[in-house]
Amino acid sequence: MIEMEKNYLITGEVRTNLGCDKFKKRVEAINKERATEKALCMIGGCHKVKRHQIKILSVEEQQVKAE
Repeated sequence: MIEMEKNYLITGEVRTNLGCDKFKKRVEAINKERATEKALCMIGGCHKVKRHQIKILSVEEQQVKAE
């Protein structure tokens, strides 16, 4: 059985030398763990920060609005 990807909203903070920056990221993933992993990869790759500098505050499943 193929699992459908769901939409997740990841919120968190990135610690840098200049302080903390908050972020919100929407990702599609099969479950919360994969959504968290995807967000860590995206933030780390784009902003050149290590995983220990990223703090995930919440992972919420988002409902898709039917048109």
